Amino acid sequence: MDKLGSVRDLTFWGQLLMVGLPGPRVEEVARGLVRDLKVGGIVLFARNLESPEQVWQLTHDLQKEALAATGRPLIISLDQEGGTVQRLKSPFTIIPAARQLGLKATAAEVEALARRVARELCLVGVNMNLAPVLDVARGADCPLWDRSYGPDPQLVAKLGTAAIRGFLAGGVMPVAKHFPGLGDTVIDSHEELALAESGNGAREQDLFPFRQAVAAGVPVIMTAHLKVPEWDSRPATLSEKILQEWLRRDLGFDGVIITDDLEMGGIATRLPAPQAAREALAAGADLLLICKDWQAAWDTATLLAQEAALEPRGREAAARLRLLKERLKPQTADLKAVKEFFRSRR
Repeated sequence: MDKLGSVRDLTFWGQLLMVGLPGPRVEEVARGLVRDLKVGGIVLFARNLESPEQVWQLTHDLQKEALAATGRPLIISLDQEGGTVQRLKSPFTIIPAARQLGLKATAAEVEALARRVARELCLVGVNMNLAPVLDVARGADCPLWDRSYGPDPQLVAKLGTAAIRGFLAGGVMPVAKHFPGLGDTVIDSHEELALAESGNGAREQDLFPFRQAVAAGVPVIMTAHLKVPEWDSRPATLSEKILQEWLRRDLGFDGVIITDDLEMGGIATRLPAPQAAREALAAGADLLLICKDWQAAWDTATLLAQEAALEPRGREAAARLRLLKERLKPQTADLKAVKEFFRSRR
């Protein structure tokens, strides 16, 4: 066994998983995922969130379990984009939709807003924000229209990199999404596999914001459940060509690649989560996202542990995640500080 663990142990593969939890407290299911499976990360949704004080207590308890089990912190994430995709509501800062920011805000204003949001997330123990969206939405028929800064790749890149700088300055890891860009789609990947409609094999309009994000030092990029016919017959999340040739080699990205939720229709209508996770890991993803079915997390680790051919990829992914965790800011605020900060906002 080396410092990253034995590949015969389910917990070696558990560290490559980011999973959802059933409720707002650390109970049996959550404790099992963190203490026994030793998952690498947690993603929070409305079902987990009640108040700033409760979120602080939840993340505090999760980190306590993780540190006792592994000696390493958990990645604790959520979607705090703005508009309709904002998990933490008032008294947290209410964030305008990206589309509104694209119409009205300067880069400096977006950066300051991201820094403020990040500091609130840090206060309650969230260390990763699944934002910003870098999709270049072409028109209102694109499902990402309101979540995109707009149809101009230069603007998306300018505001997206400003958000990345703000999140990093505020102490939270940003995640640029959804590579290689859902801006030329009319199918919602939550329901079905999205199809790139532009017919442009270069995709420079879609890639430009991601190139700029890589140059700005974004530490994590999320994949899209997207088929680009000019590139591959497989969805980007499961495509070695897209993740290794385009994202790693062409864009020069050496950070963590996280999948979008493997239970979304864009993947789940074709493959169950464990099989999709296996294929995503083989293609080049490092962190495998399963948002709802926590039993699927156990099933995924069991399946991966049986795949000897995945060992080199698993070790590469584990090493990247170890480096990312070394950059996570520790939870330093106590409950009193959280209460005092949010008291004036109620």
